[in-house]
Amino acid sequence: MHGYSDRVSHAFAFSAKYYGARPPATSPMAYLAHPANVAVILARYGADEVTVVASILHHALEEAAAAQRTELEHKVREKFGPVVLGVALDALEPRYDGRGLERPWRACKHEFLAHLAEAEPRALDICVAEEIQGCGNTATSLRRLGAEYVRTVSRATSEQTVWWYRSMLEVLDARSDWPGRIMLAELRTMSAQLVRNLRTREEGS
Repeated sequence: MHGYSDRVSHAFAFSAKYYGARPPATSPMAYLAHPANVAVILARYGADEVTVVASILHHALEEAAAAQRTELEHKVREKFGPVVLGVALDALEPRYDGRGLERPWRACKHEFLAHLAEAEPRALDICVAEEIQGCGNTATSLRRLGAEYVRTVSRATSEQTVWWYRSMLEVLDARSDWPGRIMLAELRTMSAQLVRNLRTREEGS
């Protein structure tokens, strides 16, 4: 992939239109910067253009209300093609149930773990880059603002966070068909540090 890409530029413009419409009041700038940060992580690990583009669009799809998802998928397919759409969809967490209601955190994560065991490698790249970015952003918020702030932006408790990273790393370790396994080293280090910091802050509060 060269330094400049029309498709990446187009993906950011698309994301700005559809993803940036509902930034949370607690951390709007971090929310808006998230697709770009994940794309940078993927580029640093040598991801191909399809993966980087799909990662950017994936955020708009993931944050879309269930009632709007079908129309948005159609737009992504039309503008970026079925391969990009397929990779982006394969990286999505199952956040909504059949009625369009947001599912409980643990139920969502259990289903997502099962999906990671069979998702295509490029989708795994996106998922792990997401987690690396999430770890970094949460760790920064924890350091600057304390555990109280983190609780306002995360649905998971410290124990749930420990369970999630341990379970996710176990599933991904077993994916011998995944070329991007090198990313696990960074995720393992960052998640362990995040868990330690959360526990230290909570014990001191």
